Amino acid sequence: MDFAVWFIFLSPLLASPIALVAGMRKIRLAGIISSASIAISFILSGYVYLTLGSSTINESYSWFANLSYGVYVDHLAVVMVLMVSFVSLMIHLFATYYMKEDPKKHVYFAETALFTSAMLGVILSSNLVILFLFWEIVGLCSYLLIGFWYFKPNAASAAKKAFIVTRVGDMSLIIGLAILYSSLSSTYADPLSIPTLISNAPAVAALIGPGKLALVTIFILGGAIGKSAQFPLHVWIPDAMEGPTTVSALIHAATMVTAGIYLIARIFPLFLNSASFSLYVVAFIGAFTAIYSGTLAWVMNDVKRVLAYSTISQIGYMMAALGIGGIIGSAGVSLALYQLVVHAFFKALLFLSAGAILIALMDLRDLREMGGLWRRMPWTVSLMFIGAITLAGIPPAAGFFSKGAIVDASWSYYVSSGYNAAHILPWVFLAFGEFFTAFYTFRMFSMVALGKPRSYLAEHARDPPKYVLIPVMALAVLALSFGLFQTSFYKYLDPSYVAFSAPLLQEVLVYVLIAVGVILGIYVGTANRWKRLDTTGNRAYRVLKNKYYLDKLFTNLVAVRGILPLSAAFSGFEYRYNSANESTGHDVVRLGSALRKIQTGIIENYFIILVLIAAIVFLLVELIGGSL
Repeated sequence: MDFAVWFIFLSPLLASPIALVAGMRKIRLAGIISSASIAISFILSGYVYLTLGSSTINESYSWFANLSYGVYVDHLAVVMVLMVSFVSLMIHLFATYYMKEDPKKHVYFAETALFTSAMLGVILSSNLVILFLFWEIVGLCSYLLIGFWYFKPNAASAAKKAFIVTRVGDMSLIIGLAILYSSLSSTYADPLSIPTLISNAPAVAALIGPGKLALVTIFILGGAIGKSAQFPLHVWIPDAMEGPTTVSALIHAATMVTAGIYLIARIFPLFLNSASFSLYVVAFIGAFTAIYSGTLAWVMNDVKRVLAYSTISQIGYMMAALGIGGIIGSAGVSLALYQLVVHAFFKALLFLSAGAILIALMDLRDLREMGGLWRRMPWTVSLMFIGAITLAGIPPAAGFFSKGAIVDASWSYYVSSGYNAAHILPWVFLAFGEFFTAFYTFRMFSMVALGKPRSYLAEHARDPPKYVLIPVMALAVLALSFGLFQTSFYKYLDPSYVAFSAPLLQEVLVYVLIAVGVILGIYVGTANRWKRLDTTGNRAYRVLKNKYYLDKLFTNLVAVRGILPLSAAFSGFEYRYNSANESTGHDVVRLGSALRKIQTGIIENYFIILVLIAAIVFLLVELIGGSL
């Protein structure tokens, strides 16, 4: 079984260069090789799931002093590798059609295979240093794939923005790991071993103190915020829509943005044993991001950007679930992971449905130019509808169960805190986030599917071939039915899990908010009523359209007045340093050239020089002696 675990991430890793080289000879081979490698990963993940039982796998090898590498597999890792490999496989199968006309699709499939392998490496790593190496490969692949169409200025700019913003989070993560290592290196032989940290979390907290451990977890949270696009490091993800739609699906559903959630879940015992404020910060940031990004999705007219902001919001629910674990314990991890898996299904479903629509509309992404696609693309729109009800949390779709459980648990979090006023904020944000989610989801769906076509392309849109939609159908089935496995999922991760509930009044309020959001979304999205809100003359609309001006703040304050001057200063220092080095070298050469002229090879000249040197030395001795 250990061999199978290693090959879960080695299969797509080895396939990446093979797909690139084989694709140069016959371009269709790249997609086949890449998809086959991920299918192997999924099969091996299933094998590990069936054979693991209640045990764990911890296989580590010494690399350097105080540093090992290896794999660590428990139920949390099994759930993640199953989800990542399956969803990535569905996206790859769809991409073989979506990218068929691209002349560089062999490069695309080589990069997506590496992307998937890196994410699987993050999940299976037994050491935080090795996890971080894979974490960085995930960031590199996102940069390459977001900027895949680099000849488009927007795509190139979006790739750079994503890379820079996530580096801010990564620097925070490095600081956290460095503090943790320096604090534990004298006590533990392998201080950043994941099994060591999670099994000895109380001892670690006692050794370095809950306050210092909280500082470590806050820095680690910074890394998770960057990768998972949470406030305030969320600004990169809407621009990342400039890449291929299948890349967006991969980033949002299976890889990049789930990495931050997994990191916190993986080392959750450290958070749980640190000072209580660290997990409250996690809960607050997640819940605030959920409602904040939901408001921004209201005014987006780009179908992919609506889905992008929905990802930020839904990841916020996962982050909040982890945070409320500060009081409800490890149940927070189970709630977050269930939402993560359900989100992977419906978000991949929505992006691939959008991808099919973009193919039919010649890459037209403006919702205002769509409409009436229900009649013209019935299969695609029906699948998108399943994704929409799952995102909005409407029964019987799985989103109703995953988000409902988190909202109920957030109320229990408030009650268990002794009705602390600060602890009701996560419930308020998450409950009203349900309204915003329902509104923007059905505004988007109505503008896509209902009414009459608002453009020539929409008038003549057609479904893709049925075989292309098979992966999308598989995702739709899971998005609809996965609610049936809610309890068994929780028990698999945490056998002691006990369901949470909220008072009837609070639950009814949430259902009413969802229903009102759906009705208003359909109302605004049909019969051109969206035009009434789509006006820059409205101050509230203008604020939302400008994303609360945070993008401009980041560009002007952080980038223009922060990063660029700092970069220029370092560049100037480097130039002067290099110039000094080069100048020294030139001076030595000139001195050597001058001294070389003295060596004439004539003995009389050497004798004269020696006499002169002796005379100078004699005079100096006399002068010094006389002064004494």
